[in-house]
Amino acid sequence: MREIPIQYQIACVILTALFIWTFSIAREPRGWRRLFQSLFSRSESFSVNKNKVIDESLKKYGIIVAMVILVADVTCFVMGVTYPFREKARNLSSEQIERMNEINKINSGSKSVSPLP
Repeated sequence: MREIPIQYQIACVILTALFIWTFSIAREPRGWRRLFQSLFSRSESFSVNKNKVIDESLKKYGIIVAMVILVADVTCFVMGVTYPFREKARNLSSEQIERMNEINKINSGSKSVSPLP
């Protein structure tokens, strides 16, 4: 089997980690909100309604961001897997491309004609 280039491997690992992180935030926003508020907020009174709105928006936008990252991750993985085949096709000469097209035409023509039993 051909190896996936290191750039695609690194991108897939980073995108997978980002997906897991954003999905965990979207799945359980209360804990992440409390952590953020304890680290970065001033000690002021927070209303329950304001915290519920924050939690709901974290869920809503967190899922959207997580799915976008997941799509980018899968795209990167597919690009990495198909990279050797795309490079091979890019390095073909015009003669080789014509020969491959003729072979494909012959193969597709023979497959469409079924022998009689």
